[in-house]
Amino acid sequence: PESEGANFWSWVLPLTFGTLWSAFLAMVMAVPLAVSIALFITHFAPRRLAQFLGYLVDLLAAIPSVIYGLWGITVLAPFLLPGFAWLGQNLGWIPLFSPPASGTGRTILAASIVLAVMVLPIITALCREIFLQTPRLNEEAALALGATRWEMIRMAVFPHGRSGIIASSILGLGCALGETMAVAM
Repeated sequence: PESEGANFWSWVLPLTFGTLWSAFLAMVMAVPLAVSIALFITHFAPRRLAQFLGYLVDLLAAIPSVIYGLWGITVLAPFLLPGFAWLGQNLGWIPLFSPPASGTGRTILAASIVLAVMVLPIITALCREIFLQTPRLNEEAALALGATRWEMIRMAVFPHGRSGIIASSILGLGCALGETMAVAM
């Protein structure tokens, strides 16, 4: 009985660590990019481009995780192989990049990139809606006081949308933790 428990944890702990680590790396990649894309759509893009990008983001959010997994295994993993070889050759003295690299490209980095691409449209769509909810008077007041567009975003949009950005990031994290199909592929 005691060896069965140890055997169970020897299987569960690496899987749990891999899930948490890949989800963390995915969020590090996806959240800043998603917030940037949402800001571009809401405050910088021309109206027609913003409308097209909004539709595109919503469409990307509807793609099933199996499709992202297949994209990761057939396109992304082979694409990353030369980069892994270069990192192992030039930065192999750092334990993170020590050779041998994966011969298939199926690494935690590839899995994290797939997860980041998977949760990016969800976080972007939510942040876009949050940024559109910022009171127009707050934005205009900041601009009227002489703030640049970036200062207006920093002083009016971000404080108003902070809780929404955090909530969309947590929702994206939940999707990244739950979407094990893409990582398993």
